Amino acid sequence: MGFLDIFKNNVNSLNKKGIRLLNKGDYPGALKYFNKALETEPDSYKTRFNRAITLWELGETCEAIKEYDKVLDINPGHAGAWFNLGVIISIFGRYEDALEFIDTALELEPDDALVWYIKGLILEKVNRSSEALKCMEKAFKLDPGLESLEKGSIELF
Repeated sequence: MGFLDIFKNNVNSLNKKGIRLLNKGDYPGALKYFNKALETEPDSYKTRFNRAITLWELGETCEAIKEYDKVLDINPGHAGAWFNLGVIISIFGRYEDALEFIDTALELEPDDALVWYIKGLILEKVNRSSEALKCMEKAFKLDPGLESLEKGSIELF
């Protein structure tokens, strides 16, 4: 095995290739790279996080949730995993549970405008309007143009 072969199978290299394909919308291609990276380093929470995003994009909700759980088993302080789980759970109408996940993300990343904004939207769904307004105000204070919305709710490494 030569130097180039080692580089081709390097976890970071495979993860970056997967991210490139994920950003292009080639979810099956991205998944192949993330799977290959995990064969080499199964405890790579960064690769697992990106794999979870890819599974979600492929409509594999249950598998995505399981993968986010694995991320949190490896790295309980991963705010992005807590946030994305909260978003997924909220889509299924489990707003109070979603708020717990979102609150955990905020404990870890208190200055994330997007998380405050999404929390406000979820609070609005459960008729907690005054709290929702405070969250929205906090979001816009942190990011006046809320440009983080343009980047989407996906965090990539």
